[in-house]
Amino acid sequence: MAETLVHAEEIGKTYGTVVKTVALREVSFEIGAGEFASVIGQSGSGKSTLLNLIGLLDTPTTGRIVLNGHDATAASRKQRAALRNDFIGFVFQFHYLLPEFSVLENVLMPGRIAGVAPSELVPRAEENLALLGLEGLEKKNANDLSGGQKQRVAIARALMNRPALVLADEPTGNLDTENTKAVYKLFREINAELGTAFVIVTHDRSVAQQTDRILEVSDGALLQDVRNAYVAPRG
Repeated sequence: MAETLVHAEEIGKTYGTVVKTVALREVSFEIGAGEFASVIGQSGSGKSTLLNLIGLLDTPTTGRIVLNGHDATAASRKQRAALRNDFIGFVFQFHYLLPEFSVLENVLMPGRIAGVAPSELVPRAEENLALLGLEGLEKKNANDLSGGQKQRVAIARALMNRPALVLADEPTGNLDTENTKAVYKLFREINAELGTAFVIVTHDRSVAQQTDRILEVSDGALLQDVRNAYVAPRG
């Protein structure tokens, strides 16, 4: 049985004090090492809230989250930030690259924040860029890249600290069909080669069908959690 990376126990999230909005209702599940899973649901279903909670970007109103054996529920903001930096990489719909910096400088950021030894930083960043087919673009300004290239740089950045888990929130929402296919192919390759677990939030069922497991969220509740028989596309 795969090592448990994320243990979510009846987590819920309510916003507001006078007027309360329930975004998530007592959701429980586990994510194992090396999994390739998706969270699907319509806009407002609670899927991004769920991702923010397991990524320790927000705290649950109720329930408990354990990340790689560390109970994050009562952790301080500083402790949660350290856990995020140690175990999680993020890829968002908007790449959030710093336009005034080069490709290499953008990829180096998480390693610098984590205090990775300078002697390791550049070789690791170059290795990530090579893995994503971005060799030769290290000195290029991030603003001069195509949409697909920017998203691949964002993926290289997410892998900088060798996270056990990558959380991707609508990572291809701004890409065309060709680049969408290329990004998911890269996710698959990283999952297979590095053993990195992926949880991908999407509203697109055809995208979710490309993952091994689908967690469907509706009205803040976990509607179903099913294993998917993935078949790699031809070509």
